[in-house]
Amino acid sequence: MFDTSFGLKTWIYPGLFWGVFMYLGLTILLPVMDGEIITWEKVYTLLTGKKIYSLPFWVICGLVMQYFQYKWRNNKGKYKRKI
Repeated sequence: MFDTSFGLKTWIYPGLFWGVFMYLGLTILLPVMDGEIITWEKVYTLLTGKKIYSLPFWVICGLVMQYFQYKWRNNKGKYKRKI
């Protein structure tokens, strides 16, 4: 499906990191910034309850973003516009 000849470290690891960072940021950091008090019970519920279903979504989004960013960075300058 994906061309992985350029290795895992170039886009998969950063994509996984970005996806997990977005999940944690949107489920824990944003409520804290809104003034909610985060307890260990609430963190456990976030990590095991209904919100855990959003983790695969954010990981997939992070992988897709990093894949296209890598492809765009490598193709930069190869194609010239015809005016």
